Amino acid sequence: MPAALLAAMCMASAAEAGPVVPEAGDFRVQAIRKVQGEDNWPFLAEEGFLMCAPSLGQKLVYFVPKGAYGENEYPVALDSNLMSMAMVNIGRGNAFRPYANFEDLTNRLSPYITMGKRLCDQPAGTVIPESSL
Repeated sequence: MPAALLAAMCMASAAEAGPVVPEAGDFRVQAIRKVQGEDNWPFLAEEGFLMCAPSLGQKLVYFVPKGAYGENEYPVALDSNLMSMAMVNIGRGNAFRPYANFEDLTNRLSPYITMGKRLCDQPAGTVIPESSL
């Protein structure tokens, strides 16, 4: 009986944590764009999509830049842990506007990371209009 109880607890924990690799239907999406005169916009792209999906109990936040011709570019992971973010985004240094130091980058990204994590509180597959959160 203890083995069955342990197995049931492990299965319940895994179900609550979400998938290891999120699938397309697991994401929540919100369009965002730079407001005229905004100085703290962290991205080189003027607009794109903020996305979130749960994975192993974490809320994974991404920015998908919209390219010059309207196509979506490769997603950029956003995280308050800059080392983690650097490892995931290796080779994607051109996604962010120039910043003076890591504190400057963190201050610019924080509102978008927070907004992205709030997206994960919505049902999977949700697409939210611009500036709704």
